[in-house]
Amino acid sequence: MAVRISDIRVPAGFPEDRLLERVLLIIGVPREEVVHFSVARRGFDARRKGAVRRVFSADLSLRSDGLEQAVCSRVPSARRIEPPPDPFPSAPVPAPALRPVVVGAGPAGLFAALTLARHGAPPLVLERGRPVEERVGQVAGFWSRGVLDPESNVQFGEGGAGTFSDGKLGTRIGDPLVEHVISVFARGSGLADLPKEAKPHVGTDRLRGFCRKMRAELEALGAEVRFGARVDDLSAEGGRLRAVTLSTGETIPCEVLVLGVGHSARDTIRMLHDRGVRMSAKPFAVGFRVEHPQALIDRIQYGRMAGSPALPPADYRLAVRTPSGRGVYSFCMCPGGEVLSASSAPGGLPVNGMSSHARDSGFANSGIVAQVGPDEFGGEGVLAGISFQERLEEAAFRKGGGEYGVPAMNLSTFLSGADRNLSRGRVRAPRAVRANLGGILPEKVEEEIRYAMRRFGESMRGFATQEATLYAVESRTSSPVRIVRENYESATVKGLYPVGEGAGHAGGIVSSAVDGIRAALRILERYSEGRTKH
Repeated sequence: MAVRISDIRVPAGFPEDRLLERVLLIIGVPREEVVHFSVARRGFDARRKGAVRRVFSADLSLRSDGLEQAVCSRVPSARRIEPPPDPFPSAPVPAPALRPVVVGAGPAGLFAALTLARHGAPPLVLERGRPVEERVGQVAGFWSRGVLDPESNVQFGEGGAGTFSDGKLGTRIGDPLVEHVISVFARGSGLADLPKEAKPHVGTDRLRGFCRKMRAELEALGAEVRFGARVDDLSAEGGRLRAVTLSTGETIPCEVLVLGVGHSARDTIRMLHDRGVRMSAKPFAVGFRVEHPQALIDRIQYGRMAGSPALPPADYRLAVRTPSGRGVYSFCMCPGGEVLSASSAPGGLPVNGMSSHARDSGFANSGIVAQVGPDEFGGEGVLAGISFQERLEEAAFRKGGGEYGVPAMNLSTFLSGADRNLSRGRVRAPRAVRANLGGILPEKVEEEIRYAMRRFGESMRGFATQEATLYAVESRTSSPVRIVRENYESATVKGLYPVGEGAGHAGGIVSSAVDGIRAALRILERYSEGRTKH
């Protein structure tokens, strides 16, 4: 057992190798009583502008159990900790008669596949897009020439949509598997200290290497990974999964399938709906992406300490409830990042943001999005939200002049109508097109985002500035549907395990990975019981 000391506050430039000295002062124990010491978590507290503090948690073991108990009783920030129980099987499961199938090589699919492969059931992984090294070249070609491959793009391909993102590993789900997921990312990305970061992030550049290492481990464990393999149909008998059919016409028998297709696989969701897989419409959020000079955000957040080499590029998290009760908030904020065209279908233009691990672009961007519900989708039925997204993206495409130019507008012009030129920024797209963004979103949603932007300008002085640019349209915040499931399994097709963002059960890289692992553990449990039919 060990003791964790939390909330250790020191100046921003405090050397980490002196942290033990500070901890010994806090707990009142001599150095010779310490058997082990390590940093558990590190972060920053920038709530006091101009007085940013470094905040640590640290773990230590002392020579006696009694001494550890005494420290915990007299130091308010100290508590005993012990390793969480291991949720994984202690022995490999019996090999199933039919290998499991995993559809989608994003976080949910990859972590489900890795869990199955590590514990005796290596799967067949089917990914419609291309391997990451090929996909990166395709996406670069799309951004430079506007040539879109609907099967392999920013949304589809190895690593999923997260490959072209900031690679944030923060989550609020509180599942004990979170630490496991972050440790896998740490090993695969070469970032050993990721588990210690209060706001861990990998970066798009490191995520690409991570994908290659995940694939290599899967294949070494006996899994097969197939690219260019889009699932177009599934067949079931008596409510039980029997096979899937690929776009090539190949039919693959299977009794267990983990479906981790991501939030942009609209054709797959429509197919599942046609096959009677029960799902429901769910709220999500839409809006714009705003970009500022990173130095401006640093000044707003850090005050006179902006520019200190001890501080990372500043981020922010904003939220407001409008007079109508609608929530508007920042989404997927990318310090030191780039705005990118994230199209996956002809004639549609969603945007997103990404950052390298260094976060050194000189610009900060974030989605500013408003909650929308099924009553606003302008249609009936479970799939109305998909059609709503498509209409917004088609409107943005037209505003950008076609050919995947990103429509852009000075933030001051959006707020006040003043005619301002676009500010310089970092955009990955064939071009940024100065345009009036009015009319892309429903009028009420647009007005409430305008209200929220003004409020954000009050809480972050300098946010509502002519130095900022808006881009349209931020529409892929989450899936507009949720596949109904029972204990991770489809409520209507037994053997089908819908997971992650596309299934409506996660939001972000880590929660998607955890959802995939949980489904895989359920499958392993059934394999260990000697049954896949139930």
